[in-house]
Amino acid sequence: MTRTEAILHKGQTLFEDKSYILLWTKFLGLSLLALTSYYVYDKQKKLLIKLNGREKAYLMGVSYYLTNQHGLSPRAVIDNTGLFKDVCRAIADRNGGFYKNFFSENSKDQAKNYAAQTYRKNKNGKD
Repeated sequence: MTRTEAILHKGQTLFEDKSYILLWTKFLGLSLLALTSYYVYDKQKKLLIKLNGREKAYLMGVSYYLTNQHGLSPRAVIDNTGLFKDVCRAIADRNGGFYKNFFSENSKDQAKNYAAQTYRKNKNGKD
């Protein structure tokens, strides 16, 4: 079993679509944030990419603001925002423009944008 196969088998999936899988793994069974690793698996390239500390902190920051300041449930963050898909796209394209644009905005403002998108989706869905 390769390292990629082991991580894909052992990791907990946060998000999956036809192009990417975002997953996390515990270190020695401990789910302490500092010891948790996050990975993006690019299905087309068959490439597993580990998020660095800055990327992980950014993802956690946006998630924090969405749940605590904008009142979204963790499930709503996963199901009703494009956050996890955008993170996957950015990580899979680390040297590209999408990565630079995505991580250039501070996490609080990014959360505000995702909350507004979710509000518009819900409003349009109910009309």
